[in-house]
Amino acid sequence: MGLKNKLNNLIENDFHIAEKRKIVFIIPLVILVIAAIMMIVFRFTIGSAFNLGTDFTGGYSVDVKLGNKLTENNKQIYFDQIEEVFQSVAAENNKTYKVEISGAMQLQGSGDTASIRVKYSQVSGVSENEMSTYVNPAIVSALENTVLNKVPTVAVNGKTITATYDDVINADGDNSPLSDITKALVAAIENINKETGANITINSSSVALNPENKKQVIVTSSTDISDSAQLKSSLVSVMNLPDKYSGSVSGGDMVGATVSTELLFTAIIAVVLALMFMLAYIGLRFQISSGLACIVALFHDLLIMFAFMAICHIEINSTFIAALITILGYSINNSIIIFDRVRENMKSVFSKGMTPEKVANKSIKDTLLRSINTTITTLVMILMVAILGVSDIKIFAFPIIIGLIAGTYSSICIAPSLWALFQRVGKNRANFDLPPVDKKRKQKQKATKPSEIGA
Repeated sequence: MGLKNKLNNLIENDFHIAEKRKIVFIIPLVILVIAAIMMIVFRFTIGSAFNLGTDFTGGYSVDVKLGNKLTENNKQIYFDQIEEVFQSVAAENNKTYKVEISGAMQLQGSGDTASIRVKYSQVSGVSENEMSTYVNPAIVSALENTVLNKVPTVAVNGKTITATYDDVINADGDNSPLSDITKALVAAIENINKETGANITINSSSVALNPENKKQVIVTSSTDISDSAQLKSSLVSVMNLPDKYSGSVSGGDMVGATVSTELLFTAIIAVVLALMFMLAYIGLRFQISSGLACIVALFHDLLIMFAFMAICHIEINSTFIAALITILGYSINNSIIIFDRVRENMKSVFSKGMTPEKVANKSIKDTLLRSINTTITTLVMILMVAILGVSDIKIFAFPIIIGLIAGTYSSICIAPSLWALFQRVGKNRANFDLPPVDKKRKQKQKATKPSEIGA
């Protein structure tokens, strides 16, 4: 009961929000200034103020087809392997590239057709010709050698090399993988000795499965083998097993900037038309000043969402546009509830003699509990989606969370404060029996103030 009483007392308080409109307006301005500073920093350090995805900038895509091997349980393993490949791509021109994956990797299809689609941006400072000639083929080759092969963990101890694989390599009595390893080792051992300075001497009879662990291949040398990272890396490369059931890698194709030309234009038209219809509806049902206050509040929400995407440098793609439009509808609903209360309070006999600020504050107070409850319940659901959802949904959830908070703030604080300010301008002053502003008298008062102070 104590907590409930405290909450009720908090809601019953009059925070005089409309009178504190300077503070109300300064808070989002500070956020926008921080965002502008971060955009400048990112522009000169990274090269781009916003983190625009391939939907806006264009780029490349590759499909890793895995079929029945790809499941919900092991998808993260493949995601990690693919991400590791993109971190360091060694091409035939003896250059190493760090390729940025754009957005979340997408699962496509199911069963035999299951695959992972990866979108990535053009490497900064690399021409399109270099991407198509060297980088893209190197990505496809690296994915085939890493994701589609069985890569062992190699340990060296004295004369023994132990290669451990994740899967049983002689399933159904098939010993062909063991033969592949033996042939690869015998053929490559001379090069390994030259590259690493090792003295490994083996033959076909030196390679065998561990009888106690069918996932391990044991290689025995006639001489001791020095344990080094370079040697292990060389051994891993020759002991990779091609998996004929793993699928294939295709892609490296150019992806057009579809959002920037089609969807972006359509989204802008949709937003502009929506704002015009909202202004007309609110102006007819309430006041033009109410409609203008709502539209400014909506612009606030959109700017704050862009600001946080810039500050956190989170990728902006087509899902962000969907989040913007979603928040427009949510925020305007909250504002209409408050202005409906404003209209009722203006008709009330108790509003006689009240200033616009007092009417705005009373309306905020009357709807505060409803606004808080609606926002909290919605936030709980979106947070659960952000925590438990798939990658694409998480990217969608972050701007929604920011938009919900910004929309609640603008509906409670900005829109009513602007409305109260508009009531003191022009013909609106007559709604509260406010005398018209005498500009000459106001100027005369300002002119006489210095002499009064001097006296």
